[in-house]
Amino acid sequence: MVLSRFDQQKTKHQLFHVSLSLATILICMAYMQYRRNWEHLGSFWDSLIVPIVFIGELLKVLLAHFYGRIEDGVLTAKQRQKKAAYFTPREILGGLTLQFLCTLLYAFICIILGAPVLGNYEQTFVLSLLMTLLTVSPTVFLLGGGGALQVCFCEKPEFVTKCEDTALNLFKYNALGGILGAWAGSVVAPLDWGRDWQVYPIPNVIGALLGSALGNIYACTHVLYATVRMYMSKKRG
Repeated sequence: MVLSRFDQQKTKHQLFHVSLSLATILICMAYMQYRRNWEHLGSFWDSLIVPIVFIGELLKVLLAHFYGRIEDGVLTAKQRQKKAAYFTPREILGGLTLQFLCTLLYAFICIILGAPVLGNYEQTFVLSLLMTLLTVSPTVFLLGGGGALQVCFCEKPEFVTKCEDTALNLFKYNALGGILGAWAGSVVAPLDWGRDWQVYPIPNVIGALLGSALGNIYACTHVLYATVRMYMSKKRG
């Protein structure tokens, strides 16, 4: 019975997480449709895309903390100690530094892949910041700078709880979808269509958002499929 209840909580967590992700993307798309002029997407001060994505990712982390409270009674002493140190000044500074370095890395990758070197600094910064929010920031918000650094090097921290592990797995879909979508958006940039949305970094921003949405839709489908299989197996038993 305990395992069954945990599975139900995990499924609820996954579905709410995916719902928040898709709601964030839909709000971004609705905002772009409302503005109509997509040239503002590359502006840091004249676009709400980055703040919307930031709030969406923060809400998903708060959701993970909400479901994580259920596990407080089964945490080891080391896990409790590490969780208490997530938001110390040192961890906050480390998390900010990691996100800053990742933003620089994404900017460097954008330049390598064809972004202007001597121009469009703001547009490159906005795209790089958006990619950081979709890939690295959620893990930093969840585990702090040290834990996120371990995850970046494909090493799962030993202090991660079951709820946090669920969130990390869902963050992977978000990150992979965003990266692949931003890369796929570069395909339309050199085409001679003369459309306003082909201007850098509009196709990359839209591609990152759509890729993130597709990644979360895949995650939702995977969760629902596993839930139906578990339900059918219980029914047959």
